Amino acid sequence: MALAAETLQPSERKIISVGDLTRRIKKSIEDTVRYVWVSGELSNYKGPGPSGHLYFTLKDAESQIPCCMWKGMANRLRFDPENGMEVIAFGKVDVYVPYGKYQLIVEDMEPRGVGSLQLKFEQLKEKLQKEGLFDQERKRPIPFLPRKLAIVTSPTGAAVADMVRTLRTRCPALHVIVYPVKVQGDGAAQEIAAAIGHLNLSMPEIDVMIVGRGGGSIEDLWAFNEEAVARAIHASRIPVISAVGHETDTTIADFVADLRALTPTDGAVKAVPKLDDLHLALGDYDAKLRRALRTRAELFRSQLDGFREGRAMGRVEEMPDQLRQQLDDFEDRLHVAVAQAPQHLKERLDAYRQALSVDLPRLAKNARQRVDHLTSILRSDAQRRLETAQASLRQAAASLEALSPVAILGRGYSITRLESTEEILKEAAQAKPGDRIVTRLGSGQIVSRVEKD
Repeated sequence: MALAAETLQPSERKIISVGDLTRRIKKSIEDTVRYVWVSGELSNYKGPGPSGHLYFTLKDAESQIPCCMWKGMANRLRFDPENGMEVIAFGKVDVYVPYGKYQLIVEDMEPRGVGSLQLKFEQLKEKLQKEGLFDQERKRPIPFLPRKLAIVTSPTGAAVADMVRTLRTRCPALHVIVYPVKVQGDGAAQEIAAAIGHLNLSMPEIDVMIVGRGGGSIEDLWAFNEEAVARAIHASRIPVISAVGHETDTTIADFVADLRALTPTDGAVKAVPKLDDLHLALGDYDAKLRRALRTRAELFRSQLDGFREGRAMGRVEEMPDQLRQQLDDFEDRLHVAVAQAPQHLKERLDAYRQALSVDLPRLAKNARQRVDHLTSILRSDAQRRLETAQASLRQAAASLEALSPVAILGRGYSITRLESTEEILKEAAQAKPGDRIVTRLGSGQIVSRVEKD
């Protein structure tokens, strides 16, 4: 049986280069396969290189395919790839012409069988736990009766309203500061982390901080699962209460915070005691102390009476009466002190409320002055940037003008074309006798006829 090559005449052979063949294969694959979903096991993954691109291999029991994921797509991954991980990748099949090999250009990838967000959550949780960010020993106690409290949350929505209302109801004298931030979407985690850091630096007098938001999906709550927020809470000097979502929602912030609240409202409840409850408790303590004093006094009287009745010498006879008199005097002074204790506490609370009412206008004035100062800085910076941009634009315009063909013609040069084809004449041989030519000058043009070679 003759080979196909032996049946062709030399004139019928069509010889192509290796590059041409590879490009034909590339075009054929791109036209027929294009975008695909591929499942397989990650291997040969070494992490992002200096360029930020990812290179790895997807394989199964039958075959393997090299893969590439450009930096922009890699930055959008919601988990950290690891060798041996089963994944599903989406991308387009491509042929790398210099090596003549086909590869998969991956645009998206997710773990197989586990959601990417859940996997990223577990990976970060394990990492921070190993670093000790969840250790109970480092958690700070929440102050029993704070004077100033900050809430880091969205300025709109039911969560912030519920927290402020609960705090005002439980402790009207409490000074509450709401620090507005984004709580979901791009940049939310960075805003929350920056707010925690700023409060620590600019308002060290704050006693406790609530960081949280209302309920939502795992995507909505994801800002509180970001590493930046976890490390900001860990570094905070101010004790932090995490109050994110509903009772069933758990975030990384909950593990790092000094105290976890089930909901934003529960966070407000755990932050401050209720003044009415304090008054009731104080009354209960007062009653218990009075009963204890009476019992103690009766015991001493009984002991003294027994001692007097069993005296052995006449000079001891006066001792019980003296001791009884001292005991009665001590009991009277204790009764007076106990009776005055609630009044002293009330006076302290009144003084505390008065101090807060004086501080609020001053704080508001300082805040307005700071806003005005920042506004002035922003305006100056914007004006400076605008002037710089205008100068750059003028310089670019001057450069373009210098390179413009029209400007060149204005310096005495000209361009000549054949009138019939508008071909630019670079050599005299391009024009034949009888041809009409058009010469463009810096201003206007001249039409001529070629008389001879």
